[in-house]
Amino acid sequence: MAVVVTYNRKAMLLECLEALVRQTHPLAEVVVVDNASTDGTEELLEGSGIGARLPLLYLRLARNGGGAEGFHYGIRTALEQSRADWIWLMDDDCEPEAPALAELLASGPARNPGCAVLAPKVLSADRELLPLNCGSLRSSWFLAPFVALAPERYEEDAVEIEFCSFVGPLVRADAARAAGLPLRQAFIRLEDIEYMLRMRGRERQWAVGSSVVLHKDPRPITSARSLARWRDYVRRTTFAAEWKHLFGVRNTIFLGRRHGLMTGSQAFAYAFAQTVRVLAFGEHRLRQFFLACLYAYDGWRGVFRNVPPEAWPGLADARDPLRYISEHALRYDVDVAGAVRRLGSAADPPYGGDGDAVVELEERADAPG
Repeated sequence: MAVVVTYNRKAMLLECLEALVRQTHPLAEVVVVDNASTDGTEELLEGSGIGARLPLLYLRLARNGGGAEGFHYGIRTALEQSRADWIWLMDDDCEPEAPALAELLASGPARNPGCAVLAPKVLSADRELLPLNCGSLRSSWFLAPFVALAPERYEEDAVEIEFCSFVGPLVRADAARAAGLPLRQAFIRLEDIEYMLRMRGRERQWAVGSSVVLHKDPRPITSARSLARWRDYVRRTTFAAEWKHLFGVRNTIFLGRRHGLMTGSQAFAYAFAQTVRVLAFGEHRLRQFFLACLYAYDGWRGVFRNVPPEAWPGLADARDPLRYISEHALRYDVDVAGAVRRLGSAADPPYGGDGDAVVELEERADAPG
């Protein structure tokens, strides 16, 4: 079963689904999680006929709570709706090559019951390797504790890894049940790695270089070298777009502490590097400095205050930024999932689900820990 999360990229979503139609290993089911798109995504899916060629389930959420919330509900739905052995995860800007799924399932680790995750090789739209999608973990100062898998390792049949992104990994359903659900409070950035780290203590994860997924990121990082990281560090962003970076800072510190990858001193050093960045390259620098400190501290405490992107620009001039955040931050004591429904008639759902069991997993996953 595949889970595809989308928001306001209907044309790209359709390209992703067409790539799933072309898989040489057929999919039992595909769940499309729509984060409250406003661009006519649902109408396009209904009118495209894709549901006649792909067994398609559609789940619309009541709000855009970021990729983290989309994958949270997508995996929950997959566990409820199917007894499939594996769940294939991706965003709408992914395009798996035709043999991608078959290559993952044919790999040696797939036959090992101790294998929890199989990750593909991820390339840009121009077919350049995107190295930061798989790798290992290493505590460090001033930097996030992730080390990219060396390009030459993808030439091996399969190589063991310690994390991967939600760009095409195949997750064993039993491992997903044991780990709980992705932390929807993360909103965006590193919710995938935090989820994979939760599985790390239970079972092993592998990268399979013969399986290829294109990731059509408009601003890809095609190198893990220091120069590429420096260019990303000094890249200027508007205040209106800074929410994504600050959520990432918070989430990095949160998972670093939760999974034993950051001491207090290392978290402080990482936060310091991020405050220097906003003072040197940001708009509304003093306000951004305050927010960088606030979100870094939130990460250490395991607090998630997500001001949605459409409300974020108002923080630039808010007289009381803490009150503004409190008034606009998303609530997580509500369920925002709509009803799951079938689009088209490619196949009937193979199984029903055990909703009570999934709710129990959800409660365990959401505990700050």
